[in-house]
Amino acid sequence: MRGKRSLMPRRGFSGVTTFVGLTLIYFLAGKLGLKLAFLHASASPVWPPAGVALGALLVLGYRTWPAIFVGAFLVNVTTAGNFGTSLAIGAGNTLEALCGAWLVNRFADGIDVFERSKNVFKFAFAAVASTVVSPTIGVTSLALAGFADWARYGAIWMTWWLGDAAGDLIFAPVVILWGIGPRWRWSGK
Repeated sequence: MRGKRSLMPRRGFSGVTTFVGLTLIYFLAGKLGLKLAFLHASASPVWPPAGVALGALLVLGYRTWPAIFVGAFLVNVTTAGNFGTSLAIGAGNTLEALCGAWLVNRFADGIDVFERSKNVFKFAFAAVASTVVSPTIGVTSLALAGFADWARYGAIWMTWWLGDAAGDLIFAPVVILWGIGPRWRWSGK
C-alpha cells in the first residue's frame, strides 16, 4: 500500500542517528512550544512537537516511536511535575502520535495524504480526533499528582488539546512534505 510505506530506508538514516535526531528535534520543539504556555506550565496553545511526532511517524515509520517518547519525557521532566507524571505525559504524547499516524495511514493514504484534496480533510479530522489522547492522560496525571488544580482541569485540557491540534495541523504537513521531497521534476522544455 502506497500510504503505508516508510521512507527511512531510502534516506539511509541509521537507527541511532534517527533516534537521537528525532529526540533532539522533539525536545527543542517542546521547549519552544512551552514558551507560549500561560494557563499551566505543561499546556501550550500551540504544541509543535505534536506535528513533528505525527509527521515523523508517517515519514519514518512506527518504529520511531521510542524517540518521540524519550523526547516527550525529557521535555516534561525538565518542566513541571515529577518522574511519574513525565512518564505518563510522554506515554500520552506518544500514543496520541501513534493514533494519529494510524488514522492517517488507514483513512487518508498515509504520507501520500496531500496528493488528493479529499485526503486533506481526512488528515485534518485524524489530527484533531487523535489529539484528545495526550491532554486526557497528561492533565489527569498532573491533577492526580497535585501539579494541576482539578477546578481548572477543563481549561487546561482544552488549551492542551487545542495546542496539540494546532501543532498537528501546522507542523505535520511541513514534516511530511519535507520528508517526501519533490514529486515532480521540471524538464525545462
